[in-house]
Amino acid sequence: MSFHLSLSTETVMAAYPEKPLIVAPNATVGGVLELMRAQKTGSVLICEGGKLAGIFTDRDALRWMANQSVGADAPISQLMTAKLTTLPADTSVGETIQKMSDGRYRHIPIVDDQSCPTGMSTVYGIVHYLVDHFPQTIYNLPPQPGQVPAEREGA
Repeated sequence: MSFHLSLSTETVMAAYPEKPLIVAPNATVGGVLELMRAQKTGSVLICEGGKLAGIFTDRDALRWMANQSVGADAPISQLMTAKLTTLPADTSVGETIQKMSDGRYRHIPIVDDQSCPTGMSTVYGIVHYLVDHFPQTIYNLPPQPGQVPAEREGA
């Protein structure tokens, strides 16, 4: 299957989505940061009544650490991003890559019809998918050490 055809027909569910890590809006900032560290993840979804209310990412954590406008015991709902981009499970890998690129996202929640999270699309999962399915397109190193490309790459 060709690179472009696969990106337009394979769904985001084929690109190694992560199981979403979910917390309540009243979880503390400190507790969420500790959970993210323990689970080695860069994002947490905030859900109320099973529905997605927001997201807190490693980028949000860095912003908080830089200015600490609220204390570590504040509810995560004060720092979460409430206006977020989501994906239905039938979104193509190509569309997902485009949304991640356009919005400069590293994590996009995958949701069902009722806005309940079912997965998390990540840059890591997308790259893993691309390397697994298109190694010849992704890898551009010479097959033998010391071998030099016939033409110079780049500008």
